[in-house]
Amino acid sequence: MRDAVQTSQNLAINTLKKHRDRIFTDREGLTLRYGDIEVASNRVANGILACGYGPGDHIAVVLPNGADYAVADFGIYKSGAALVPMNMMLSPADVAFILKDSGARMAFVDASLAAKVQSMQCDLPQLKEVVVVGGATGDELIGWEDFKAKYPDSVVAPTAAEDDDGLIVYTGGTTGKPKGVVHSQKSLFFDILAHVVELPFVPDDKLLIVTPMSHATGWLLFAGCVRGTSFFIEASFDLMRILDIIEKEKITMTMMVPTIIYVFLDIIKTKPCDLSSLRVIGYGAAPISEKRLAEALEVFGPIFYQKYGLVECPNMITTLSVADHIKALKNPAILQSCGRPDVMVSLKIVDEEGREVPTGQVGEILVKAPYVMNRYLNQPDLTAETLKDGWLCTGDMGRVDEEGYVYILDRKKDMIISGGMNVFPVEVEELIRKHPRVKEVSVIGIPDDYWGEAVTACVVPDGEVTEDEIKAFCKGKLAKYAQPKNVVFQDALPKTLIGKIDKKGLREPFWEGKARRV
Repeated sequence: MRDAVQTSQNLAINTLKKHRDRIFTDREGLTLRYGDIEVASNRVANGILACGYGPGDHIAVVLPNGADYAVADFGIYKSGAALVPMNMMLSPADVAFILKDSGARMAFVDASLAAKVQSMQCDLPQLKEVVVVGGATGDELIGWEDFKAKYPDSVVAPTAAEDDDGLIVYTGGTTGKPKGVVHSQKSLFFDILAHVVELPFVPDDKLLIVTPMSHATGWLLFAGCVRGTSFFIEASFDLMRILDIIEKEKITMTMMVPTIIYVFLDIIKTKPCDLSSLRVIGYGAAPISEKRLAEALEVFGPIFYQKYGLVECPNMITTLSVADHIKALKNPAILQSCGRPDVMVSLKIVDEEGREVPTGQVGEILVKAPYVMNRYLNQPDLTAETLKDGWLCTGDMGRVDEEGYVYILDRKKDMIISGGMNVFPVEVEELIRKHPRVKEVSVIGIPDDYWGEAVTACVVPDGEVTEDEIKAFCKGKLAKYAQPKNVVFQDALPKTLIGKIDKKGLREPFWEGKARRV
């Protein structure tokens, strides 16, 4: 056994058994206790090890929110292998790319995707085992219930080293292909602890999860289990059901993207309901409309907190706390901030030469924390560009005021965050360029009270073409959140002196007068 206390494997092995009686209720109304998930995830971990995988191996999960996701999640962590989570809304092309790029040896997939993943296996020689969750299995596929039943529920011995891979999360890349952000066992360990320290958990909290567990909520799940939180998990956004759960189960805490908060506010106006049990509502992943946040504060009171983070430094860079929101009732300008640096974070603002700038001056945000990523998978040059002298270059432009509040003003990179999901324009542009009546295209995010940023295709047409035709052309070929919400036709796209499309100039008319540019 390796002497490695600070690993996500060790944390996973010890977490669930500490709070065996806490409740976990999933989207199907299935109620389990932590003890049930502990036993099932031990079986999964032992199964992974019996198949010959463990520390150093990568294992994919493509599942909807629910108890099965949690069992697979903890089973992989306990085995010491690295988890590769994937959103159920990804296009088949992206799923195939991630499975290949990550070198996943094994995958746990939803039954609705089983046939597609099986058809990919001929091009994925490293993918040896596919376990199908929630339905019948075909040839060469393994059934979930059979897999769990086959292996013992004994506790796994920790064998992972602190520098072994612990988690690989894919996000947009400059080539249009997703890039794998690798967190070591140790960095993931510290990120979970940061969630426990920074998030306002209290004993007996009831946490409602409505956003994908393959995204930022995955860290929240792990941290909540460390604290012994009771969970209520939803897989789809059924607002009336969510409101009923909050009222019936007396939910005390939830995390949402701004888009969901807006819908909540609109529905509550017509459907009175008792949401007084809510003690905390967290938001992040996208900017929030100041007008709607002010409305939310009026409806719910000062129970909000905001998190700023990146996949490269997950969720825990800054916090605009509940106390900050109370302070903002007298000083609304604070709401334009994303808060102050978290306790384990060092943050500085630098100019183009990497020199730290004076307070209040705009530059790139750099951060240092024990949970910054280890590397980009298979991309050493990009890793070297992003990690410099122990600092993570975020690509976000901002400033810090005299009180230490951080203000994000623009994004150095072109990624769009729409409804809390990351969209890289290159992928959308490459598809739209294939339309026979498109001469030129550039995709940008424009401010939108609902989506935060709405994916918008600026198109120079080559003949007659309509907005609906462009949208129909994209449907089914891109993830739903990446499909254009708007198509704007132009005679020409602005260019730089060297002939490149000037995205800053293209965005400027849409963002004019906005305090935050992301």
